[in-house]
Amino acid sequence: MRVQYHGKIYYLTRELTAPCSGQVQKARAIFVWITNSIAYDYKAYNRQVTRGYNELTFRCPSDDTLTCVIKEKVWENQYINRALDRKKVVCQGYAMLFKRMCGIAGIHAEVIPGYTRTAYYQVGTPGELDHVWNAVQLDGKYYLLDPTWAAGSCSKDDNDRLNSFEKLYNDFYWLTPPEEFAKDHFPEDPKWTLLPKYSIEKFSANPYYDPGELSRITLLAPSSGMIKAKKGDTIRFKLKYMGRINKLQINTNIFTNPDTGYYEDHKRHELARWIVDSLAVKRQQYVPFKRTGLVYEFVYVVRDYTLEYLDILFDRYRVMRFKIDHWR
Repeated sequence: MRVQYHGKIYYLTRELTAPCSGQVQKARAIFVWITNSIAYDYKAYNRQVTRGYNELTFRCPSDDTLTCVIKEKVWENQYINRALDRKKVVCQGYAMLFKRMCGIAGIHAEVIPGYTRTAYYQVGTPGELDHVWNAVQLDGKYYLLDPTWAAGSCSKDDNDRLNSFEKLYNDFYWLTPPEEFAKDHFPEDPKWTLLPKYSIEKFSANPYYDPGELSRITLLAPSSGMIKAKKGDTIRFKLKYMGRINKLQINTNIFTNPDTGYYEDHKRHELARWIVDSLAVKRQQYVPFKRTGLVYEFVYVVRDYTLEYLDILFDRYRVMRFKIDHWR
């Protein structure tokens, strides 16, 4: 993390990996350096969304394949060098940089474009084809990682535009087990799921997981985020949670537990204060659950044919969403 870039990616990579004894350590040194040293270029992302143009899409006007290959390599070198100079990239830049540095270190890596799901309303869809991550071959076996999401996260404004980047390392996206990675990533080429018979339809049917809780939740039942149910059915939930749940709630399109407090603005030079809404507190509905070790079990009875979704809340915070697919 203390190694500095001095204008040559070769010397940077050599300095990072020289003390390492094997491929895993070398790849780890590269990954940690990138996620610590490179910020997400949220302004470039906003420009891409506004203009509908991806600056990382190489376009060659020539019909000569060899000429295009050479020009693409020159373009890629220029982008990587500029990224290292500015210390800012979007997701494809993170993935390109990781692959290039791994190549210099004698490690094979791939750049993997694909779909990601980050919003609760995306259950039942594959999300957006707008992200890029990596696969790396270490000691003859492929592993998955996402340097962009490991580096930190961005906040959004009311117009859904990114307005800042917070550097906060997340080790979950380093050599993530394929079944965990598949909760919110699906590659354009399905072979890079590294899972047998895992389709985009199965990916689309995943429940929504809050990004901050994803690594701590393992869903045991139901088997999908798309639940087939009709009025009168009992839906049984079972999940493993690496944490402690004190109060469990379920919000739906039919009933939502009201917020229990709000901020009251004071006059100038005074601090705002949190006001507890006693009426809202009385209207809270809690779900009884059984806890055995790290496994939590609870049920929900479908009482209305207009039920569309279920939000699972741990201590008043949404961590999962399921969508209801009514039986015909």
